[in-house]
Amino acid sequence: MNAQKYFTKKALAFSIFMAIFVGMTFALGITLTENAKVLAQQQQQQQQQQNQSSIPHNAKGHQSHQIVNFQNSSDGVRYSGTVTFNLSKPADVISFDDVTGKQPTNNTKIWEVGDKKFATTTLLKNVTQGSVNFNGSGILAHSTQSDLYNGSFTLNSTAISNSDSGR
Repeated sequence: MNAQKYFTKKALAFSIFMAIFVGMTFALGITLTENAKVLAQQQQQQQQQQNQSSIPHNAKGHQSHQIVNFQNSSDGVRYSGTVTFNLSKPADVISFDDVTGKQPTNNTKIWEVGDKKFATTTLLKNVTQGSVNFNGSGILAHSTQSDLYNGSFTLNSTAISNSDSGR
């Protein structure tokens, strides 16, 4: 009789363990599947032509400047790609990387946007059209003038990494 009670308790404990294990595996599977879907969506290449009017730059000290965003930044995501563009007025094409919480080098130009900091790299200066490769959190056309301008562009970009994973 004692052996039967012992066996029943062991079987019950094993059943509870298996139920918890299966539940956790199922939850982890759903989480991984959702993360994979998000990454796949981010990695989809955008190849349609887009038209955009410039907007005021949201970086501290740049509010009177105008920008056309080719690739907006997403938290922790870096992109690699090419943008082909036509602008109605000359602008600089600048890629940027999120360096929030990191120590940038002394010569790095930093844009502060809200509580984030972005290191900038000027890829082309004073241009109205062209095509350029980039790697970064995003890329935009930037004019120091306050005059509105229009941009049409084709973006081909792929999410290449999640920079938060290294923090």
